[in-house]
Amino acid sequence: MTGLGKHFAVTLLQQEAQSSSTLLSLFVGVGVSFLSAILVYTARQVWEKKKLHRALITEVGEMDGIKICAEHMDRIRAPPNRQLSADDVPAEDSIPTTVYSTTAARIGLLGGILGGNELEGAVKFYSKVLRYKSIIREIGSQEHVATVSNGGSRTGANSMPVSDSDQEDLYNKIGMLNDVRDKIIRTESFDVDYPEEL
Repeated sequence: MTGLGKHFAVTLLQQEAQSSSTLLSLFVGVGVSFLSAILVYTARQVWEKKKLHRALITEVGEMDGIKICAEHMDRIRAPPNRQLSADDVPAEDSIPTTVYSTTAARIGLLGGILGGNELEGAVKFYSKVLRYKSIIREIGSQEHVATVSNGGSRTGANSMPVSDSDQEDLYNKIGMLNDVRDKIIRTESFDVDYPEEL
């Protein structure tokens, strides 16, 4: 091989080594960028989960209407022997559900491998809260029964009574829901035992 041939072969080897080094650097750079993106995404999800969890637990603590309703149901006769009236239930806004309603699209953050039964518990608890809040709203919005001068009674023209089964359900189960609420507040977790009847 002549001097020029040797020089050409050495230059070619150097260029090949340089290009493979550049290619390796490119792959390493892409890999590091990808891992960094995954770590940032994971950290952001963990942070969002903690914020959501804290906000939901705080909201549960503010649901004083559940406790008020449960205590009142313990003091009155059971439906259907007695129809529940607006005086028997707390104000609807004493059972806030704004955080849950506005973050429903992100509630899945509570799940996952490390989430335990947080997601299932939160959905189950809030489903019951929304059901009983709806019954309370219906009872609270009923027009009061007015006593007519002849001793009879009448209801407003558009007043529809709340069904006996809904009233009985509220009467019988709001105390259990209050017990679950107390457990959630005490443990700061939705992963608590729920009575089968609830």
